[in-house]
Amino acid sequence: MALVLHKSFNFLVDVNLPRKFAFFNSPLFMHVVDIDPMMTDNEIWEYAIKNEKVILTKDADFYDRYISSKTTPKVVYLQLGNCTLNELHKYFTDNWDSVISKLDHSSMVILKKDQIMTFE
Repeated sequence: MALVLHKSFNFLVDVNLPRKFAFFNSPLFMHVVDIDPMMTDNEIWEYAIKNEKVILTKDADFYDRYISSKTTPKVVYLQLGNCTLNELHKYFTDNWDSVISKLDHSSMVILKKDQIMTFE
């Protein structure tokens, strides 16, 4: 039986996502506010590239930049609308394995309530 190696991702959580969210309470998640709460989108982008972090955001500016850039970090873009922390936690719990699987082969993953989309 062959051993399947899985790449581990580390995430940079944008300021527009909840800091006190249990799902992000792991060494795999670093919060922008812990680095510098005044970081610009450009600084977040460059930090993610330099440090091999996946940007986790609800900010459409990162989607727009992804579409127009030649060099990009991996980005998980949440388009889930307004939801409670409990709903967000359930979404992550139900879908996180799929998100990680899609990140293995994609550089942009868009999370919607009823589907998960990817860009190569």
